[in-house]
Amino acid sequence: MGAAMSSTAAVLLFGFTAAALAVLGFVSALRALRPSGDPILRRLRPRPPAAAPEPVASSSGSGSAGKMLSALGAVGGSDPDEAKRTRQLLIQAGLRGESAPRILAGAKVLFALCLPLSFLWINSGLEHPLRLGIPISVWLCTMGYFAPSFWVSMRARQRRALIERGLPDALDLMVTCVEAGLGLDAAIQRVCADLKLSWPALSEELNLTSLELKAGITRTDAFRRLHGRTGVDELKTLAATLAQAEMFGTSIAVSLRLQASGMRVRRMHRAEERAAVVSVKMTIPLVLCILPSLIAIVIGPAAVNIAHSLSRLGGGH
Repeated sequence: MGAAMSSTAAVLLFGFTAAALAVLGFVSALRALRPSGDPILRRLRPRPPAAAPEPVASSSGSGSAGKMLSALGAVGGSDPDEAKRTRQLLIQAGLRGESAPRILAGAKVLFALCLPLSFLWINSGLEHPLRLGIPISVWLCTMGYFAPSFWVSMRARQRRALIERGLPDALDLMVTCVEAGLGLDAAIQRVCADLKLSWPALSEELNLTSLELKAGITRTDAFRRLHGRTGVDELKTLAATLAQAEMFGTSIAVSLRLQASGMRVRRMHRAEERAAVVSVKMTIPLVLCILPSLIAIVIGPAAVNIAHSLSRLGGGH
C-alpha cells in the first residue's frame, strides 16, 4: 500500500511539473508566433506624434494587481544589501519602477502561498488523499518562492545578451556620426533614434545616458552608470577608453572604432567557444537516448534469433 501511495505521489508530482512546463512552453510559442511585421516597413511608415512620457513606475506593473502585490511585499522588511542587489537586478531586467522590489517580494509571497494551498485543497478533495502531501506542498512552496526571482534573472540575462549583440553596431553608428562632424553627445542622441527598431533595449539605455549627459554628468561617469544599469562588462572598458581619450586628447572616433572591432572579435570568440562546447553537451543525450536505440536496432534481432536457437536446442534435449 505504501509503495502504491508513493508511486501515486510521484506521478502527481510529475504531472504538476509537466503541466507547468507545458504552460510555459505554450506561452513561449504564442510569443514566438506573434507577428512582428517587417522592420523596414515600420521604419518607412509615418510615425504618429509623440505622446506624453509615461511615468517610470509603470514599467514594473500597474493597476490593482500591481498595487496588491506591492502592498503584500511591503509587509515584511528586508536586508539593505539584499534589497540593493535585488534593485540592481530589476534595473538590469528593465524594471525601474519604484515599487518593483515590493511587487517582486509580493509575487514571491503570493506564489509561495498559492501553490501549496492549491495542492492541499486538491489533495483534500481526493477520495484517498496522498500521504506525501506535506512534503510535496513544501516543495511547491519553495518553487513558488524562487520562481519570480528566477524569472527576473532570466529576463536580465536575455536583456544583457541583446545589449551585447547590438553594442558593436551602435559604436559603428557613433563613429560615423563623429566623423561626420557631430559631437559625442549629439552622436549618442542620434544613435538612440536610429536603434529604436533594431535594438530597443540598447536605445533605451543610451537615451538615459544622453539625458544624464544633458544633466551635467561627465561622460566617464555616464558610461559607468550605463554599465551598472546593464551589467555589460564591455561598457566598463568603453568608459575607461573614453576617459583616456579625453585625458590624452586622442581621437574619439579612432577609440570607438577600435572598441567596436574588439567587441566583434570577442563576440566571435564567444560563438566559437559555444560551438566547441556543443559536442561535449551532446554526449549525455547521445549516450542516454540515441545509443540505446541503436544498440536495440542492431543487436535486437540477433539477440532474438539467438534466444530462439537456444530454446530449440534446449527443447531437443
